[in-house]
Amino acid sequence: MSAPVKASKTSRTTIAVLAILTILSLVILLFVRIPSGGRPLSPSSTSPDGTRAAAQILQDHGIAVQEVNPVEAVPLAGPDTTLVIDAAAYFDDDTRRALIDSRATIVVLEGAWFEDWGLSGSLRNINTSRLRAECDDPDAQAASAIGPVGKVFEPDDPIEGCFPAGDAYVWVELPDNPQISFLADSSVLTNEFLDMQGNAAFTLRKLGSQPRLYWLSGSGIDMGGRDNTGIWAGVPSWFFPLATALTMSLGWWALYRGRRFGKLVAEPLPVVVPASEVNEGRSILYQRGRNFNHAARALRAGTISRLARGRGLSDDAHPDSVITSLARASGYPPSAVADLLYNRPITGDSDLVALATELDRFERDINVQ
Repeated sequence: MSAPVKASKTSRTTIAVLAILTILSLVILLFVRIPSGGRPLSPSSTSPDGTRAAAQILQDHGIAVQEVNPVEAVPLAGPDTTLVIDAAAYFDDDTRRALIDSRATIVVLEGAWFEDWGLSGSLRNINTSRLRAECDDPDAQAASAIGPVGKVFEPDDPIEGCFPAGDAYVWVELPDNPQISFLADSSVLTNEFLDMQGNAAFTLRKLGSQPRLYWLSGSGIDMGGRDNTGIWAGVPSWFFPLATALTMSLGWWALYRGRRFGKLVAEPLPVVVPASEVNEGRSILYQRGRNFNHAARALRAGTISRLARGRGLSDDAHPDSVITSLARASGYPPSAVADLLYNRPITGDSDLVALATELDRFERDINVQ
């Protein structure tokens, strides 16, 4: 009666362990964000051209950072938010007007259509490792200098800006709406260059001026927010963490069971099978394959190999030597031995069974001698 109780207890313990592992996996997946490479300037990208480092520092200082598309940003934008417009963001006129009217702080990055936000001018390529602030903006003064710089904005009309290179600037504000600014070289925000010059000071002060920061990318010309097309359309957001957790639990369970079983150990069977039964079984197998000649050769080779031991014969001995030696050992005529071991044709089931029987008898007769 003790075996079923023990088995039941072991089963319950295994289920409990798997349940704990599944819960632990879900907790890890929900609360630990694993950074990965991705789209340039994305706050979730750890690539050199990503901005994960800046986003992480802002979050560590209490700034809520979230990547959304323009349509999603409309109800979220307000005076207490900063909107970062990168090159991957696309707008219709109504969405852009709604974001401007929200009175949010808007930072337009290199690559975005700055003309749509009220700026007129052109970008110019330069190559310098450092540009000084040279303006009254407190954030620029705190940075003192930024670099390296590869692009500057040259306005069509006189405008004040910071980090000048002649009549062009790295950063400018819209004259009639200082809540909108344009950064001509976004590389100062990236993971690769954030720790150089005063890039970090300027970036964190400009992007961290409000308690919430929304990074706008993707298309604003749809009615459903994010693009949900493709094979995973309609799959709830909790599906992927759950599937990953279950997969991890299955892997842990396999490891747990594998350690219990250990490696395979060879163990002798407590059964001795007579040679006649082995020969008969082999003949039946070959019979089913309808390859009678191959079956006969295998039976004869096995008999010769066993009888050759201790009689000075090798497995590849010449048939004449085998016939002479085994005829002498058995008392059989050499012609009978040659017929049994080499010459007799096997063409059907009955021939094969008869051969197996005679080989077994021949082997026993020699061993009795």
